[in-house]
Amino acid sequence: MELRVLHFIPYVPEDAGMAAFLDKVLASMGEECEVHLAMLTPELKLTKTVDGTAGADSMETVSNAEISEGADRKYSIHCIGTGNPQYGKNRPVNLLALQKRFLEILYSLMPQIVHVHGSYHYFNSRIALWSRKRGFPVVFSPYGGMNPDYIESQYGMRTWKMICYQKAMTRGASAILTSDPKESEYVQHEHLTDRVELVSDPRIDQYFGEENYAHSTLVLYQKVLDSDKGVHIDQKSREALGALLHLSLSGSSEQHPLCSEDILNLRSITPKQWHDIHLFALEQGVTSNMEEGAAKAQLTIPEFHKETHPTFELRIPKDTKPLDTTILTPNPMLRRMQENKLRDCDEPTRNTCVMLLNLRHLLRQDTATLRHLCDLTAVFRFDAMDEDRLAFHLKELKLYQFTRRICQVLSETTYLDEGYMPVPALDDRGTANIRAHLMKY
Repeated sequence: MELRVLHFIPYVPEDAGMAAFLDKVLASMGEECEVHLAMLTPELKLTKTVDGTAGADSMETVSNAEISEGADRKYSIHCIGTGNPQYGKNRPVNLLALQKRFLEILYSLMPQIVHVHGSYHYFNSRIALWSRKRGFPVVFSPYGGMNPDYIESQYGMRTWKMICYQKAMTRGASAILTSDPKESEYVQHEHLTDRVELVSDPRIDQYFGEENYAHSTLVLYQKVLDSDKGVHIDQKSREALGALLHLSLSGSSEQHPLCSEDILNLRSITPKQWHDIHLFALEQGVTSNMEEGAAKAQLTIPEFHKETHPTFELRIPKDTKPLDTTILTPNPMLRRMQENKLRDCDEPTRNTCVMLLNLRHLLRQDTATLRHLCDLTAVFRFDAMDEDRLAFHLKELKLYQFTRRICQVLSETTYLDEGYMPVPALDDRGTANIRAHLMKY
């Protein structure tokens, strides 16, 4: 599937050199992927030199239709304003109407990336917010707006814009693309985000042209798309991984561990989806389970080399170590009370209760992973225990409802059968919260 990118810039930059730079970069990107540009104004007017390319020195202008249809202009331009060239400049706008027009374009194109250009414009922050809330990764290019020298020199109105929306926009972006080392350092020093990519500006670096800049930007897009798979992986791939985890945790004597729908789904997974499954499994610490399940299913899956697919670090680091059988509760008084309640337990019951306590702790820290659910699934399937006694101790530890919800999540993620559940599954609002914490990033 070809990469589709939606860029947004509210107005044509007043600097003709910047406008020409943007046009050349988008045109270069259009050679390798599908590129769209959304604006508030009906036309993108750039100057045109004698040889017909966009430039800053000629007095002649060209419209968006000419640019889009020209042999060298391989991107489409969309107006999300009312058609008035002065829209949003001199008077307030109807934000609900603007949002509706933008979302119509967003959902008609379904881009993999939304790239917002420019700082300190309120509309930029709204476009980034509307896109992010609907699950579209947002890349942000501040063009020097987050440089500490610039921020200090523009103290006043810029300060209020930083407080009101600029910092939130920077924090929420999937990645920041900058050509300014001081800007990059400031963003990371202020803990706005660690996801900053530094790419040379071809207007300054004469040995780094617009084609190289466009290619480096596309590499950044792929890095963004390969990150946070827990949120962005599609349902078919998620179900395929669940089937593989179930296979890896099934007993050797089981004749038909998967239903026909799961088998058909596994056989229909594309190389791109296998790529996503590999990244998701790596993020969740279940790569070995996935490979074991694929071997049991006699599937030939594409090779995957992590070093050739760089990703950003998760915003909240995940714990991929095995689920511990030592209580992790940091509060010493609470830990002592829990240990006293488990003093008379047999070892399988005690270990199960401790693993559930630790899983609840990890969920509250947003660091729980599928690895921990696999560990718990193995305990439920293969460890012999007195279920009535387990239920009694779960109630003593106030874990009974939590365990019921975990059983429901296990039925969805590792396909745990009802017969292996020590307590009945429960699907309620608390279960939905557990799902949200598992996928949180």
